[in-house]
Amino acid sequence: MRGMQYLISLALLVAVGGWIVGVYNRLHHLRSSVCNCWSQWRKATHYRNECLSDFTAAFSAFLPREEPMLRHLRHLVADSERSLSLAPEPRWDSRRGFVAGAEQLVRQAVAQSVRMVEESPAMSAHEHLLELCSSVSLSLHRQEQLSALFNAAAGEYNAALGSPSARLLAPVFGFEAADTLDAPMQQTRSSD
Repeated sequence: MRGMQYLISLALLVAVGGWIVGVYNRLHHLRSSVCNCWSQWRKATHYRNECLSDFTAAFSAFLPREEPMLRHLRHLVADSERSLSLAPEPRWDSRRGFVAGAEQLVRQAVAQSVRMVEESPAMSAHEHLLELCSSVSLSLHRQEQLSALFNAAAGEYNAALGSPSARLLAPVFGFEAADTLDAPMQQTRSSD
């Protein structure tokens, strides 16, 4: 009789242990995927910043030295690089668009600069500037694809954190929700 109680207790302990290990492994795998996507996004953003710096240097030859757009582009690149250096991994549970707003500004500035190149006969005839413009556009497209991948991975991970098992165990193991790269306005709406 006593042996049966020990056997049942051991079976329950093994079942609970297996459940805990299963939940932990799933969350760990999803969190690793989020970190991997973040690393790829950071590399793409750094490359985009290099392309944008080269483009800005060539672009500056066609504009007056005091042109605010040039200063703005240089500041955006510097700010983006500073943000990348301060965020070697994704932000966890801060509930704010920590990079999304700045990235949106970069996209707007690049779009405005490209428009200026396209509308200027002198700039649109300059082959090297057009190549740099194309490199910036391609790097932005790649970064946008990786942003979508990161957001999908973060969404899947955050959804897994919402399961009853994860809500119980995630705080014990230190798992927190991942911030996405969505624009801050979209994040505010989704948290309402």
